[in-house]
Amino acid sequence: MRPTYWILGLATLSIVIGMFMSRDPERAERMSQMYRDAALTGETRQMAIMGLALAIGAFVVYLTMTRR
Repeated sequence: MRPTYWILGLATLSIVIGMFMSRDPERAERMSQMYRDAALTGETRQMAIMGLALAIGAFVVYLTMTRR
Protein backbone atom coordinates (compact mmCIF):
# COMPACT_ATOMS: atom_id res chain seq x y z
CA MET A 1 0.00 0.00 0.00
CA ARG A 2 1.27 3.46 -0.87
CA PRO A 3 2.35 5.85 1.89
CA THR A 4 0.02 8.50 0.43
CA TYR A 5 -3.01 6.36 1.22
CA TRP A 6 -1.77 5.80 4.78
CA ILE A 7 -1.38 9.55 5.28
CA LEU A 8 -4.83 10.29 3.83
CA GLY A 9 -6.38 7.55 5.97
CA LEU A 10 -4.77 8.83 9.16
CA ALA A 11 -5.78 12.42 8.39
CA THR A 12 -9.37 11.33 7.74
CA LEU A 13 -9.43 9.30 10.95
CA SER A 14 -8.08 12.28 12.88
CA ILE A 15 -10.80 14.56 11.47
CA VAL A 16 -13.56 12.05 12.24
CA ILE A 17 -12.32 11.56 15.82
CA GLY A 18 -12.06 15.33 16.26
CA MET A 19 -15.62 15.81 15.06
CA PHE A 20 -16.86 13.06 17.37
CA MET A 21 -15.02 14.49 20.36
CA SER A 22 -16.22 18.05 19.75
CA ARG A 23 -19.87 17.00 19.62
CA ASP A 24 -20.07 16.35 23.37
CA PRO A 25 -19.77 19.69 25.24
CA GLU A 26 -18.01 18.13 28.24
CA ARG A 27 -15.41 16.42 26.08
CA ALA A 28 -14.98 19.55 23.99
CA GLU A 29 -14.25 21.56 27.14
CA ARG A 30 -11.69 18.97 28.29
CA MET A 31 -10.01 19.02 24.88
CA SER A 32 -9.93 22.81 24.92
CA GLN A 33 -8.39 22.79 28.40
CA MET A 34 -5.82 20.22 27.27
CA TYR A 35 -4.81 22.45 24.35
CA ARG A 36 -4.50 25.46 26.67
CA ASP A 37 -2.37 23.47 29.13
CA ALA A 38 -0.06 22.22 26.37
CA ALA A 39 0.43 25.63 24.78
CA LEU A 40 3.76 27.36 25.27
CA THR A 41 3.45 30.82 26.79
CA GLY A 42 5.68 33.74 27.63
CA GLU A 43 9.40 33.12 27.95
CA THR A 44 9.06 29.42 27.14
CA ARG A 45 7.55 30.28 23.76
CA GLN A 46 10.36 32.74 23.01
CA MET A 47 12.98 30.13 23.95
CA ALA A 48 11.32 27.52 21.72
CA ILE A 49 11.16 29.92 18.77
CA MET A 50 14.80 30.93 19.29
CA GLY A 51 15.87 27.27 19.43
CA LEU A 52 13.94 26.52 16.26
CA ALA A 53 15.49 29.51 14.49
CA LEU A 54 18.98 28.41 15.55
CA ALA A 55 18.33 24.85 14.39
CA ILE A 56 17.11 26.03 10.98
CA GLY A 57 20.09 28.38 10.67
CA ALA A 58 22.52 25.60 11.59
CA PHE A 59 20.90 23.31 9.04
CA VAL A 60 21.23 25.96 6.30
CA VAL A 61 24.91 26.48 7.21
CA TYR A 62 25.45 22.71 7.18
CA LEU A 63 23.90 22.41 3.71
CA THR A 64 25.95 25.36 2.45
CA MET A 65 29.24 24.03 3.81
CA THR A 66 28.81 20.43 2.67
CA ARG A 67 27.73 21.28 -0.87
CA ARG A 68 30.43 20.71 -3.45
